[in-house]
Amino acid sequence: MNRPRRRRQFGYNVEENHSDKERFRFPLNMDESIQNETTKVQEESNAGIKEDNDPIRRQQQQSLLDDTRFNRKRPKKNTITKARQVPSAIHGSKGNPGSRVGEHKDSSADDKTPGYVSPIVEQLKRERESREKRKQQRLQSNEKKTIPTHATSLDPGPSEAAQPQPSDLNQNEENSEGKKATSPFNVIMTPYDKNKHISKQNTVKRSGPKNTLPPLHILGEGQDSAYETSGESYADEVVAAFDAIGVPTKVIAYRTNGIIGRYELSLERNFRLNVIGKLKAHLVEVLPFDNVKVIAPIVGTSNIGVEFALPVIHPIPFSTLFKSSSLGSRKNDFKFVIGKTVDDQIFSFPLQKAGHMLIYGGEEIHSTSVIDNVLVSLMMNHSPRELEIMVASDKDDHIAYGSLPYAFNEPRSLKDKDVLSDVLEELNDRHNQFRRAHVRNLDSYNKRVKTDARKSMIIVVIDDLAELFEHNNPEAIRSIVQILKKGKPLGMHLVMNHSRKDVSIRFELLQMMQTRISFKDEKSRVVDNSDELVEGNDMLIQIPTSNKPLRVNAGILDQKIKENVLSHLKGMS
Repeated sequence: MNRPRRRRQFGYNVEENHSDKERFRFPLNMDESIQNETTKVQEESNAGIKEDNDPIRRQQQQSLLDDTRFNRKRPKKNTITKARQVPSAIHGSKGNPGSRVGEHKDSSADDKTPGYVSPIVEQLKRERESREKRKQQRLQSNEKKTIPTHATSLDPGPSEAAQPQPSDLNQNEENSEGKKATSPFNVIMTPYDKNKHISKQNTVKRSGPKNTLPPLHILGEGQDSAYETSGESYADEVVAAFDAIGVPTKVIAYRTNGIIGRYELSLERNFRLNVIGKLKAHLVEVLPFDNVKVIAPIVGTSNIGVEFALPVIHPIPFSTLFKSSSLGSRKNDFKFVIGKTVDDQIFSFPLQKAGHMLIYGGEEIHSTSVIDNVLVSLMMNHSPRELEIMVASDKDDHIAYGSLPYAFNEPRSLKDKDVLSDVLEELNDRHNQFRRAHVRNLDSYNKRVKTDARKSMIIVVIDDLAELFEHNNPEAIRSIVQILKKGKPLGMHLVMNHSRKDVSIRFELLQMMQTRISFKDEKSRVVDNSDELVEGNDMLIQIPTSNKPLRVNAGILDQKIKENVLSHLKGMS
């Protein structure tokens, strides 16, 4: 469809309305003669206008001048001439809150009708007023306090003391006039300096802990250095035993922890290490030791190791474990120590990585020493606000921990149905609080909250787990399963002892225990190759960060030293 195009011209209607009015030619393409004539005509017209006194002519010229002049006072399209009185939830209504929009109100009238009142603004006003009032009261109370002046070396005599000083007269005049006391200095202080001086007086230094952690000398003496050479004289007999079965070897190193010794042997390059497994039965008959364990190869090397029990045992005291490890620096990293490995290295491990621990088999003396080493090493470096202990047992071995300030709850019997009810309630509370705080573990939660609201690490000792299975306490077993599933990130750890081998453990429960400690077990139910251990203080530890277990001998905590440490810990708060 063809439509006639309309010519677009700026001010088209204006030109039509004023077509009869005078127009001026644009003097761009004019000749000089024409330009001179136009200038003369313009000068004559201007002179005529000045001399002309015709009111009608003057009105026409004025209207023409107004139409051609650009009006700068004309508002733009997007300019709001008058703001609307719309009430706001934060700022309230602008202008007069009592008047409506567009309603004219006489200034002389006294209208007390309230308009829109914002509750947020009113609450902020009340808080600001109360804050200012408290600040003024605090300043007034601080100014009323008398600050003692420094005594000078020249003390006034009785005659001088009786005469009134000019400073006293001025002070009496100020008090009579009702003025407030100023700063004690003889200078004019600004309000900033005055507040700073008052804040220094009111600040109270932060006091440290009332009681200190147990000192290191309370742990007694360390291990005798004679253990390092014990069993070293069997090197020739070991080499002769390997030569007897046709395997030439050479002793490289010998290490011992005082209970178990190990020879490190190097073989020829063309010898296959998988043959050692077949020759192990012949080696046991030839070697001069009763209990022998052959390691082929040693982790990280191409050598083999021969481990054997020393005929003369040198016990490992707890003081050696604590002082020689990183625990001696007294850091609060929640590390515990158990014993020494065969290569004379101290076994220490953080509790957050260890998770839940199971101690399987062994005599009651050795399993108790493992639990004591874990608990005492943690209490030596942590206050009751950081660590709590709960004991569930029918024995008297760990009853002393219930009287300490570290106790989460009093010791309870495993036959009680509500033995772990408080622990399970704390577990659920922490789970809900961590979800509200949008965190997943205890460290993240403690970093977000204040010092008073921080959560402590909780250790639940269950001794003995076999009795719990025998007495058929389903409520306690359900609580244990819940703690095994959720407790590790929430800072709640189980340390369970299972001494009786005739009572089996369900496979599902065994898989949820991250750290497993096994003494000698002929069937190797908990840790593989535990049948090659020696009866007594010898165990394999399977940690979650390693595929192969470590052979460790537990340290011994003397009963007298234990009582001294616990008596010192009773005064902690």
